[in-house]
Amino acid sequence: MHQKYIRKCPICNSKNKSLLFRQKFSTLSDSSLLTGYDVIVCQDCGLGFADNIPEQTEFDIYYQEMSKYEYQDSGGKESEFDLMRFQIYLNTIKPYLPSTKSSILDVGCATGRLLSLFKESGYENIQGLDPSPVCCEVAAKLYGILVQTGNLWDVEIPEKSFDCIILSGVLEHIRDLDRALSILGNMLSDDGILFIDVPDASRFSMYSDAPFQQFSMEHINFFSPISLSNLVKHFGFFELLSLQESYPQSANTVSTSVMGIYKKIENLAPIYIVRDQVTQLDLTTYIKQSQKIEECIHQIINDVVDKGSPIFVWGTGTHTLRLMETSRLSQAKILAFIDSNHRYQGKKLFDIPIIAPDDIKNKHEPILISSRVFQESIKIQIRDILKLENDLILLY
Repeated sequence: MHQKYIRKCPICNSKNKSLLFRQKFSTLSDSSLLTGYDVIVCQDCGLGFADNIPEQTEFDIYYQEMSKYEYQDSGGKESEFDLMRFQIYLNTIKPYLPSTKSSILDVGCATGRLLSLFKESGYENIQGLDPSPVCCEVAAKLYGILVQTGNLWDVEIPEKSFDCIILSGVLEHIRDLDRALSILGNMLSDDGILFIDVPDASRFSMYSDAPFQQFSMEHINFFSPISLSNLVKHFGFFELLSLQESYPQSANTVSTSVMGIYKKIENLAPIYIVRDQVTQLDLTTYIKQSQKIEECIHQIINDVVDKGSPIFVWGTGTHTLRLMETSRLSQAKILAFIDSNHRYQGKKLFDIPIIAPDDIKNKHEPILISSRVFQESIKIQIRDILKLENDLILLY
């Protein structure tokens, strides 16, 4: 298991912090990143973040080897909900990039669909950066877009190379925010802009979700509009735009986000950090809501365990990893876990194999669907694509 390290506040470097929650995960064989972390709020500036986590290098290796953003079960194409979100990004950024000759970099671009929308809008100088080699191959195949394999720390990009850098759903994954913002600032041209979109920690409690889903294995920074503004200003960026957005994440879940556009200003005067008063309040509410939802889920799982019949469990993401650690699910007679991500297949969880969906075509035991976001799409895959008649155990 990877060594864990104490973090100072990424914005103000304070060690003055309060513990709100301890997240726990079970681990997959040969690919464990975290067994959990502490959800912390800085008592000086108010930023929420994960503490007691590995160094940045360990996260980089994880995203390279265990990417779940390749959309291999859909031919490399994103969902309709992702496409709706990408269209919002495009419409937000375009007014700040009047020239279609502007150079654009999408960091953590996955298979390049957002960049393809810019390409369709006439922008000529576009490229992506992603740690997954498969994502890079798919982007070239589907959209004819150049995507470099790597991350911010290990690619050689000349200074002032881009007029626009996009980070959609990226900063919440990065441990070393100071290093990232410094590199991004150097990459931008003199009049370049930085577009950021992250989950809005001041509104986690607004929409119902799987319990503690926002405290996933990959999300280690919890921003509100205030704390995101504090972060970018601290590293010399001037805020041009700040928005709070909500958009469908699936047929039955909604995601909230903070979206902003920023410009690097040389020799910007020291900024006054505005105390974030909202993140701790909403995270506390979100934790209480999650605990109530989890009680209902635990009761369903208790009934399954008490019945004693063998089952399959579909899904090996954050949702399942937490349930295996915090509920009686690990006591159930699980024949196998099922996951569409080929990177998980062949591994084990609690010494139980993880198999592909096609591997259960001749099996008849009930299937417990361990996901809220993808529950409906998994049901469709089971009934309409695989044509299976197994009983389904739904947690939502």
